[in-house]
Amino acid sequence: MTLAAPFAAPAPAHPMDRLRGLQSTARELPDTPVEIRGQLPPWLLGGSLLLNGPALWDLPHGSYGHWFDGLAMLHRVRLMGGGQGGAGGASASYRSRYLQTEDLRESLAARKPARAAFGTPDPAGFFTRLRQLRHPKVTDNGAVVMARIGSQWVAQTETPLLTSFDPDTLTTTGRIVYDDDEVIHVASAHGMTDAQGCYWNVGLEIGPRCTYKLFRIAPGRRTREVLARWSVRQAGYLHAFAMTPTHAIVWQPAMRLNAIKLALSGKGFIDSFAWNAALGSQIDAVSLADGSVRSWAVPAMTGFHAVQAFDEGEGGTLVLDLCTNDGPEIFAALQMERLRAGQPVGVPHRVQRYRLEPGRSETQPQTLVQGASVELPSVHGAYWGKQRSRHAWFAGFDPDGRAPMFDRTVKLDLDAGCIAGTWQREAAVQMEPLFVERPGSTAEDDGVLLVPTLAEGDAGTVVGVIDPARMQCLATLHLPQVVPFGFHAAWKPAAGAGVPR
Repeated sequence: MTLAAPFAAPAPAHPMDRLRGLQSTARELPDTPVEIRGQLPPWLLGGSLLLNGPALWDLPHGSYGHWFDGLAMLHRVRLMGGGQGGAGGASASYRSRYLQTEDLRESLAARKPARAAFGTPDPAGFFTRLRQLRHPKVTDNGAVVMARIGSQWVAQTETPLLTSFDPDTLTTTGRIVYDDDEVIHVASAHGMTDAQGCYWNVGLEIGPRCTYKLFRIAPGRRTREVLARWSVRQAGYLHAFAMTPTHAIVWQPAMRLNAIKLALSGKGFIDSFAWNAALGSQIDAVSLADGSVRSWAVPAMTGFHAVQAFDEGEGGTLVLDLCTNDGPEIFAALQMERLRAGQPVGVPHRVQRYRLEPGRSETQPQTLVQGASVELPSVHGAYWGKQRSRHAWFAGFDPDGRAPMFDRTVKLDLDAGCIAGTWQREAAVQMEPLFVERPGSTAEDDGVLLVPTLAEGDAGTVVGVIDPARMQCLATLHLPQVVPFGFHAAWKPAAGAGVPR
């Protein structure tokens, strides 16, 4: 199935040209030349930037109500040698394809959303949902993250359904069919791939008591090997988790699940959660050695993404750096109607450090950098999940709260507690900075940041290639269309150049 602007998109609801990344106008394009301005580091050539995210929110008979819900599109920017002029001997091409999922096919056929999504109600009737109670029909719209099982790339969202794709052609190659009997209803959108190619994730079996499951899938296998299980009365919203060399770390925000409401109400996924400040939040650490679980109570918070996690010294203390906010407002702030109207997100974010000490059952967070409202963190790949990093890079919010969405790329010094640098295009939306390390490098700022941006007057998305040490722009990649605002990217290096990020 090939799609090219399958349905007419509504006119932008706000005159800000930079918000075109929230419109359903992206097309499937074959390999199309990309203009390069500036000098690319030679070691980048041969690699590909992979982008994933929602792209189609509007159908003739209905629309998705939340930014997270649009039907997924994959994008690939390939960097090559052989260019001319100011590109320093480099050339680039862009291609895009919709992720061919059951949700996409059903929704195009119905000309409206066919399955429930994060903030979009389930179109199925009550009795249909009742019949599907044991095996609910969930979305396979993998619009959030790309990961690998060995050499096989998969796209995923907050369900256990993984869809594989070819990272070069972006052809969808099929649903991953598991050969186990594990019951998992919800999964972290951020599955991780370790150095051996094993895919790790945390899933949730929903019932009268909810059971978390830490599992892995070995390369060439389809068995979810569960290393640990632990149960809670009321699970928190699960979006991601973190790992150190010794532990997996899972945080349970104060957004707590009502399992009956999720099963029967027919509302969007997030509408089955309620903020429970009295219950607070919890952080669980799962030993990779024996599956044992330790827990710490923490003040009520919401958190999507970990900046990093690491083992501290020989005493068994774990440290988690987490992007957090104090309430549930972020979920409503990301509804499409608000974003398209140009309303600022207006929810302060901060980076907090949690020291998880043995023998204690609670901990108080430390705010690492005052006055920095940031999300979508990135660090050097040699540090993530392996060792402590002093610096991290983020998509940042306007400190005056006037700009819609993210409008800058921010470097934080987590040890000194300060903003160490900022890169900003005028009147632009700036998405997640993907850190791509130079092959073989170990210095935490040795690489580049790849930052998708869209400014007033841009013909298409402009990817900034940024020096993370000096926070200066080395080059820009001018794509042939606007890439809809997505969340996370990945890097596929040239053959033999290292492990994909």
